[in-house]
Amino acid sequence: METALRSDQELLELLKNNDNNAFKELYHRYFKRLYHQAFKMLKDDNLSKDIIQEVFLQLWNKRATQQIDSLNAYLYAVTRFQVFKVIRSGKYHEDIFDVEHELPLCRSTEHVLAEREVSSAFFSGLSGLPEKCRMIFAMSRVECLSNREISLQLSLSPKTVENQITIAIRKLRVSLGDFLPAILLLSLCCCSYC
Repeated sequence: METALRSDQELLELLKNNDNNAFKELYHRYFKRLYHQAFKMLKDDNLSKDIIQEVFLQLWNKRATQQIDSLNAYLYAVTRFQVFKVIRSGKYHEDIFDVEHELPLCRSTEHVLAEREVSSAFFSGLSGLPEKCRMIFAMSRVECLSNREISLQLSLSPKTVENQITIAIRKLRVSLGDFLPAILLLSLCCCSYC
């Protein structure tokens, strides 16, 4: 039987035994899908490719010890985690709030500096969340996935997803504290002039 016809689970078993062909098949099977997911969030070709390379490097490095029930869900979760890791590291996050081309009349130097400060506070608060909570919150708020979609992708109950989002919001409210009025003020200011 050729590797191209094998299931993910069969390929994972072969991978545990250091089968390079199984790894190549998984790479070719998932690279484009994972790349599109990363690119959708980052809008950066090279950064997205680097992230997917890191995802597959982790898969290879943990091949003997990692217990994976659903490869699809696992790879998507690791990809999202790597995207948020890049955003949190500061290599990307300033661009997330850069909407200069959309709001040219609203972009004074003060607005740009305030947005960067708010962005920094937000990602600092986000990085303080537990990993699962952070991932679920980002899937909900950044990727705009429904609780049902998140629960299906991560094999969790919708109630667990809802609880994790609630926990994230409560913790972010505490960590953002003084920045909440700034977030509202920035959004009101831009809305009133545009």
